[in-house]
Amino acid sequence: MDLKLIYIEGQNQLNEEELAGLKIPDVQSYEEIHILEEKGIAKTTAWVEKNYFKPEKIFTEAFIKEIHKRMLGDVWLWAGKFRTENKNLGVDKLKIRSELKQLMSNTRFWIEDESYTMDELAIRFGHRLMQIQLFPDGNARHAKIMTNVILEHLLNSEIFTWGESITDPLKNREAFLDALRKADKGKMDDLLKFARS
Repeated sequence: MDLKLIYIEGQNQLNEEELAGLKIPDVQSYEEIHILEEKGIAKTTAWVEKNYFKPEKIFTEAFIKEIHKRMLGDVWLWAGKFRTENKNLGVDKLKIRSELKQLMSNTRFWIEDESYTMDELAIRFGHRLMQIQLFPDGNARHAKIMTNVILEHLLNSEIFTWGESITDPLKNREAFLDALRKADKGKMDDLLKFARS
């Protein structure tokens, strides 16, 4: 494939095999891919908002994969499939399933035990999902949707807006990455503030 993507900070880089999974052959840039992906993400968000999901469905590998496939399935052949190689971000590819299983188990416990406020529980879930990096790409966007699923369907709480008040896309991304770096060091406050802004 001749398509060469220019990556920005905080993005996983796609290998040749993953790039070959692009379903739309005439795409010329990452911006075009992003526009196509955003359509799928908007449809997925609307689908999540109009459906009700029981906890036993949400905390399954199948559901987590389904969300990703709905998001990016019109653009990528690998949508909804766990990554098969190690990336610049995320856990080792062989640990993806076990780390996800542990996160789902932890989150169920946090809910039952009321370990955290609803917002902190949701942000901890989303942050860990981003750290695992389940898929070749789209992990942060996937984690944001999954976090809102937890808030709306399990905690009956208002969903996060994820920095909607920061209208400049570059400033929004900078604020998000800065908050994410702090969360990686155990300081969740800025990520929580960003999610609610």
